[in-house]
Amino acid sequence: MIKVAKENYPIIKQTIKRAPTFVYSILDGLIEGSVYTDTDTFQTLLFHTKSGIYYVHGKSSETAIDHQLTCCFQESIEQKKRFTLFSYSEHWHNKIEQLLYDQVKKLERYTFTFDENIYNRREKNGVHNYEVKAITEHLINNSLEFGQTYYDEYWDSTAHFLEKGIGFCFVHNEQIISEAVSIFKSNDYAEIDIMTDSNYRGQGLASRIAETFIDHCLANQLKPCWDCDISNTASIHLGTILGFTNPQKYAIYIKKELTQLS
Repeated sequence: MIKVAKENYPIIKQTIKRAPTFVYSILDGLIEGSVYTDTDTFQTLLFHTKSGIYYVHGKSSETAIDHQLTCCFQESIEQKKRFTLFSYSEHWHNKIEQLLYDQVKKLERYTFTFDENIYNRREKNGVHNYEVKAITEHLINNSLEFGQTYYDEYWDSTAHFLEKGIGFCFVHNEQIISEAVSIFKSNDYAEIDIMTDSNYRGQGLASRIAETFIDHCLANQLKPCWDCDISNTASIHLGTILGFTNPQKYAIYIKKELTQLS
């Protein structure tokens, strides 16, 4: 098993055509993580974030990656840490289920392709009476969903998110009622995570705050990314309106005692 040196990350980035956004976050050095390979030609790869999120890529034939993957899983059990494994390949689905048996639960999700033409042609939302603000430390401390724990898990720290991430929210009576933040971001992509207070739903706030996020991405040469569970019809509907098309199914595997992603 070879731990890939960071100077080789640009080579790997050029060879990967499709992967979760956090993979590019690691390769661009925006979040802490490690990359393992079976050979110096990088045919099979295992990506690992500090927070316990993994992705397998490349050939699924038996390699040293198998051993590393099972070791990571056992370590997560022993240390009571998170284990969330992404797979975009049916071959890897089968391999993972063979390696980890009935210790994991499979969840199916969609990843979408952003079509800027559809986004630009959409019917725009009306103006709301709520103030749009960029996410700040003060607002994070008052967030219903995306508080300090969230940023510690996905961004290593709140300070790091504020420096490198993207986030906008609607505020009413000093309370965040809808927000869109980058759960992951790289030099090229930004994956959207959205929350709207249940007391304010039905007003189009999620769509409007998502537009603010997307407009920021486009102004900064970033491609917005949208993923969700295949059963999340509300998210699929909203994403479609915003120009996210061509849903492609992938799988994540979690320890059975862990809860499903939103």
